[in-house]
Amino acid sequence: MKFILTGLFLFGALSLSAQHSGNIVYGAQSYTRIKQENQKLYLTDSTFIVEANVLMNVIADSYVVTFGVADSAATVADANSRINKRIAGFKSALPKFDIKSDDVFVDMVTQNKYYDYKIKGNLVEHYLKGFEIKKNVIIKMSSVKELDELLVAAARFGIYDLVKVDYVINNLDDISNQLFKLATGIIKKKKDLYIEATGMQLKPAAQIYDEALHSYYPSELYKTYTASNSSVVEFDGPRVRKDLKAATTYYYDTISYSGLDKVINPAVTEPAVEFVFSLQIKYKIANYK
Repeated sequence: MKFILTGLFLFGALSLSAQHSGNIVYGAQSYTRIKQENQKLYLTDSTFIVEANVLMNVIADSYVVTFGVADSAATVADANSRINKRIAGFKSALPKFDIKSDDVFVDMVTQNKYYDYKIKGNLVEHYLKGFEIKKNVIIKMSSVKELDELLVAAARFGIYDLVKVDYVINNLDDISNQLFKLATGIIKKKKDLYIEATGMQLKPAAQIYDEALHSYYPSELYKTYTASNSSVVEFDGPRVRKDLKAATTYYYDTISYSGLDKVINPAVTEPAVEFVFSLQIKYKIANYK
């Protein structure tokens, strides 16, 4: 047997989703990152445009947690009865977490036939074995601090699929207004510096040239990597190689702060919703001193 040992370090980064997001983390393949480039002063002989970009990290006001439940039986009625019994048991445990009945909704998702095979001599026959019903239990929570205990409570009733966690922000108008005021203040300071540096004089009126508000939720802000040390082995004869499974790490990653004029609440430990506001104001040049 020839044995060749080579040290390898494998690192792969993929974009996936959130810490408090549930098993949706396994399905997401990409997310959008804001393209942050060096800001430019857009200038002509008679006008110039000043730009500001500000970001705010906002902790959610509430959360919507979705659990997936599935059950099967020989008939639709039996399958429905079995799944409803498990869901009812889970719902009975929710008051312990200060979750009201009005904050719980059961969503009927699918009802499917499922098949199997039976063998009779040389004949393999496909037959209808029963029916599967899937439902989602959707729960509104004011905090995710008790989510671990909620998972344990769900498991007692055979509910193991935490599908996703949605982050809810109530005061979107207030956030937008605050970011707009911050951006206009930054632009005014930049404009005054440009005037001081160039000696130009401006016409009284200015024009909002462009504005945009983008939001990035934790489900878009998670990455993964797989890191391991391994060896390469070559054999002379036929052998079977069995490798250990490499662990995949999931982590929350904010968008890059590069190119931003101001970041509000920059150091977050809890996954937050990130709001980025971009504003451009156009000024007309009267003359130069």
